[in-house]
Amino acid sequence: MARMAVRTRTIDTALRHWARASVDIGNELRTGRHIRGVTQRELGATIGVSASEVSRRELGKSTRLTGPKLAVHAAAVGLRLSVRLWPVGGGVRDAAQARFVAAFLARVGRHWTVTLEAPIPVAGDLRAVDILLANATARIAVEVITRLADLQAQVRAAQLKSRDIAATRLILVVAGTHANRSVIASARGGLVDAFDLDTRRILAELAGGRDPLRDGIIVLER
Repeated sequence: MARMAVRTRTIDTALRHWARASVDIGNELRTGRHIRGVTQRELGATIGVSASEVSRRELGKSTRLTGPKLAVHAAAVGLRLSVRLWPVGGGVRDAAQARFVAAFLARVGRHWTVTLEAPIPVAGDLRAVDILLANATARIAVEVITRLADLQAQVRAAQLKSRDIAATRLILVVAGTHANRSVIASARGGLVDAFDLDTRRILAELAGGRDPLRDGIIVLER
């Protein structure tokens, strides 16, 4: 139930974010139309929609506005559509990631207060840390990675989340696949200064409720 509640909050937050963005987009479309000095009816005739649909779009309430239609509408009022997506984390877990979360916590969770998908405490920030371990002496951000697609980008994203949640330590738990091991081995020279790569030592420290004293990477088997 707790995990389902977290997933529901993530989706609800995303929908609220889109609702706010829709209103902002509508305001920009309305401003652009006013600058052009055209009515909703005149604009609608130009782009092939009714005046009421133009009104719904300007209010952020249209259910028919696709990406291409928005681009055309924006162009008609002198605007250019630009869309960017930002990595925030905290998405709905896939089954593989959930298994590694469970396996990791089974090894180390007994002496820690555990928070799953701990939200970043910044207004409007949708990111979350996969696992937050806390006790009287340490606050450890744990990111679980099942596939190392872009090691540098994934490490940087995890480090920023760790910083923004005010963690004292960052641990990356990486699935022990052949591909992931190869990526870590090839990047080892660039990782050793920033991360402890001794999986056994880090797990032993965490299992005892102790701060491992360095950021670390754990390669975890299923």
